[in-house]
Amino acid sequence: MGRRTLFAVAFLTALLLSRSHPADQPLGGDVAPVRILRDPYPTFNGIAIDPENNLVVASDSNLKSVLVYQRSTRKRLRQIGGDLTEVGFVAGVAVDPPAREIYAVNNDIEDSLNIFSYDSAGNVKPVRRLSVPHQAWGIALSPLRDAFAVSVEVLNAVMIYRREASAVEPPLRVIRGVQTELADPHGVYWDGEHHEIAVANHGNFRGLAKNLGSGCMATSGTDSSRPGELRPPSITIYPASGDGDIKPLRKIEGPHTRLDWPMAIGFDPLHDEILVANNGDSSILIFGRDDTGDVAPRRVIRGNGTGLDHPMGIATDGRRGGFWVANFGGHSAIFFPTTANGNVAPMAVIRNAPPGTPSNGFGNPMALAYDSKRREVLVPN
Repeated sequence: MGRRTLFAVAFLTALLLSRSHPADQPLGGDVAPVRILRDPYPTFNGIAIDPENNLVVASDSNLKSVLVYQRSTRKRLRQIGGDLTEVGFVAGVAVDPPAREIYAVNNDIEDSLNIFSYDSAGNVKPVRRLSVPHQAWGIALSPLRDAFAVSVEVLNAVMIYRREASAVEPPLRVIRGVQTELADPHGVYWDGEHHEIAVANHGNFRGLAKNLGSGCMATSGTDSSRPGELRPPSITIYPASGDGDIKPLRKIEGPHTRLDWPMAIGFDPLHDEILVANNGDSSILIFGRDDTGDVAPRRVIRGNGTGLDHPMGIATDGRRGGFWVANFGGHSAIFFPTTANGNVAPMAVIRNAPPGTPSNGFGNPMALAYDSKRREVLVPN
């Protein structure tokens, strides 16, 4: 292509740009977007209950905050958020009533667990900060053992730390390995009465890596590594004192279980039951604590009258004889009695937005694409 042709192309390009952009509108720099697609309201993720102090605490991954409500009136008391808090793509939350502390787990990017006092509000620094592995998700406290467990998706692991761990502190124990059958773990609960830890697995087993001298890679044929594979979702139960590559005591898995993206799990000690926030089909599944194998749930809460909308968090409230569920969709947290079954309405609702306000469903979007044929923007989360 000659100089004259290049000049002509450049001239025509400049001419077209000048016609499509007014002279007073810059072609670059600090340009305002034409439109913004965002959810202006908090979205619930994890949820925790403190009946002693009449509190409901929830994580908000949309506006990157922690929300504190009065349990009886469902009035929002405080919102913890801002640069100083280091709260980001936050997932699991837990409360420690004797210490009056809130634990908030960052699932992505920040790689930290931040602890706040009950009195924290606004843009404040955490009272403690613990570095945790990338993609930590769920958390469960054990007052009896003065420790807590954190699930880590990408490592297929559950890590147990001392309760006051901070900074860059190693875990006391790690449940991880081929025999554990952990696969993309999310929800976790600590049953202090029966000395067990239960974990909800999505089934996306990323593989176990072994350092072969030229870097870490998943290989087959050794005990210390395993290639990735897609497994069925499951609930796996371990001894609370477990450490290393141990087999689960029990495992709930199979088509009869109806498990579909199980997120948070809880334990109802009164009825000896496991509660599962089943995100995939917007339901709550209830199993017996001793259930194992391909078993059907004892009860299923599901239907258009339940108010369930892609539930993420769940927390039992023994004083009120029920449990709270955090909906990722619908900007709500809802309360059911422990005996609820079928298409039943919740007994109480906490809302972050006016009723009927849709949620765009964004959850840590990392890329997008434009479908010119359908004139649609595709956003993977």
